[in-house]
Amino acid sequence: MIKIRLLGVFLVMSIVSFGQVIKTKVVDSGGSGPYKAIAATEKSLPDFVVYRPENIKEAVKAEGKLPILVWANGGCMNSSIHHEKLLTEVASHGYIIVAIGTLQMTVEERIHEHTPDDELLKALDWISEQAKTKGSDYFKNVDLTKIAAGGQSCGGAQVLRVADDSRIKTYMIFNAGMGDMTMAGASTKSLKNLHGDIIYIIGGESDIAYTNAILDYERIDHVPVVFANHEIAGHGGTFAEEFGGSFAKMALDWLDWQFKGKDNASIFLENDLLKYPGWTMKNKNFKN
Repeated sequence: MIKIRLLGVFLVMSIVSFGQVIKTKVVDSGGSGPYKAIAATEKSLPDFVVYRPENIKEAVKAEGKLPILVWANGGCMNSSIHHEKLLTEVASHGYIIVAIGTLQMTVEERIHEHTPDDELLKALDWISEQAKTKGSDYFKNVDLTKIAAGGQSCGGAQVLRVADDSRIKTYMIFNAGMGDMTMAGASTKSLKNLHGDIIYIIGGESDIAYTNAILDYERIDHVPVVFANHEIAGHGGTFAEEFGGSFAKMALDWLDWQFKGKDNASIFLENDLLKYPGWTMKNKNFKN
């Protein structure tokens, strides 16, 4: 195991022996949750990163099968490095996240490239196969009935591009919205393909995606939709803050409500925002 410190961030690189993991990185000391998380390269999926509890068996023993999040990056990039704090934080609370892009140890390491519009389907196909493959770390340890799709900016459009995939049960759109534009193969028409609850997590009126996200919210009339707005975060959200900041907390509260039965409904349905100063919230299409 090789330990290095770069730009004030403690990283761990290693060639590890468990499962199919061939390279790892530790961000924010593994997150604040009960299951210290790693960012991992899987031999069978080298162009993606799996953010996961390092000890999956421990998490499964305490939680049962773990829910899944497939993730698309800002700029539709082939790197999740700008989102790794949020993704690590979510994973440390008992989630498996499959994020587009090869594991990147530092920002300066390589030039980012655009990824195909439907790249998230690879993540969905891979984790679905791993759940059924004996010898995989994910065999019988992930819950394929609890899959979320999330993405930031252009990555949000990549989520909407595959919104019709029946494996997806809920959607999280960060700093993104289609409005009247077309991006990553998605458009306003893609909203009709939504078949589960969706949350928009936006960074206020200075967020370049704000107007389009509002238009999406107004147009979605067939599934429950939430508009969570951090009034001053801007288009970059809180991704760079320790543990992903309040964007990560909002994501966790949403996922825990959707998939773990935690009593977080008041946050999204009753504007109970005591732990979210500077945020506003609205919703529609939920049944009483």
